[in-house]
Amino acid sequence: MQGKHLTQKERFYIEKRRGEGVNQATIARELALPRSTISRELRRNTDPTFNGVYCCRRADTLARERRHKPLPNNAFYPLEPHIQNFIRQALSTHSSPEIISGRLHLEFGISVSKNTLYRYILQERQAGGELYS
Repeated sequence: MQGKHLTQKERFYIEKRRGEGVNQATIARELALPRSTISRELRRNTDPTFNGVYCCRRADTLARERRHKPLPNNAFYPLEPHIQNFIRQALSTHSSPEIISGRLHLEFGISVSKNTLYRYILQERQAGGELYS
């Protein structure tokens, strides 16, 4: 089950059963999901403006927004100019993304995977840049 996202149908079931006063452990058993999944779902996706009442449609919207929101350590979060310059300089000397990833970690304390760097290069190329040559 690891990495599985809840469906709208599962969220509706959670909303219905919570409205009936059923506890999280029972809901988890009925859906054949770990209890932590139900607990995490309710904690992350219960909108505070709904006064603690879980709404499946709002929960689905919150989860979708979170999945598409870039995180500070995510590949598409705008890199700071000095990091971009570092990457450009390293690429100009034909350093591989694997090497650059290691150097970023050592010199700046940021973790950027080689795949992230390849995606960054591709994204920059598609925008008309010259990182990819």
